Amino acid sequence: MRNIIKIPLIAIPSIILIVFVFFSVFINTIVKKSVASFGPKITQTPISLQKVKISLLSGHSEIHGLVIGNPEGFYTDSALKFDTVVIDIRPLSIFSDKVIIRNILIDSPEITYETSVEGSNIGKIKKNVESYSSSSRSQTTAPGESSNGHKETKQVHIDTFVLQNGKIRLSTKLLQGKTLDIPLTKVQLRDIGKESGSASFPVVIEKLADAIYKAILEAVTGSGKTIEKGVDAVTDSAKEIDETAKEGLSKAIEGMKKLFDKK
Repeated sequence: MRNIIKIPLIAIPSIILIVFVFFSVFINTIVKKSVASFGPKITQTPISLQKVKISLLSGHSEIHGLVIGNPEGFYTDSALKFDTVVIDIRPLSIFSDKVIIRNILIDSPEITYETSVEGSNIGKIKKNVESYSSSSRSQTTAPGESSNGHKETKQVHIDTFVLQNGKIRLSTKLLQGKTLDIPLTKVQLRDIGKESGSASFPVVIEKLADAIYKAILEAVTGSGKTIEKGVDAVTDSAKEIDETAKEGLSKAIEGMKKLFDKK
């Protein structure tokens, strides 16, 4: 009987090591596929990424080449491009009910802000994220508790979120397929989820999306002179456009600024 008991006890460290090695080898692929399949449910747009690097020991992760596509009805290549996203997680917290994220850094993102008579692509994605978050919250009666009374499996607390060195590409039909580039101010948030001790993933995602969206709107609504110069450049460089068309474009500057103001 003593030998029968010893065998599984001796095997436990080996089993743990095998499981750890397995996850260390395949975790990058698992996360990459998860983002590509789960992400579109939140944004209602195509999502792709090139590479994921995750260290289970340090909690340091990097996502490269993350691209969020456009909703239906918009025609630019993409809505958001993140070349590099760095995430540092407290390693052991991923096995608990509350995941502690020390830092999220998004450096040099490229955001295409495309407008139509119905609003903007970024505004549409924001509404999709809010809809997803609202749907998730409707199944929750209290923080950390689902509608059936069971505790939610994962909550999140983020110490610091930073988005920096961003660029916004403005696009509208009035620019005839061209884009205007304007800088995006730095977005920095601290202690996300601190109010209630932690927050669910959908709530955190909505808060991040809202902060980024506000920064985009501030940059776009303050870009009147940039828009005017861009339209002038389009009219000057497009030799095939006659004087009537140029005059129409010039008159459209104010209306175009209002269009960019739309959510």
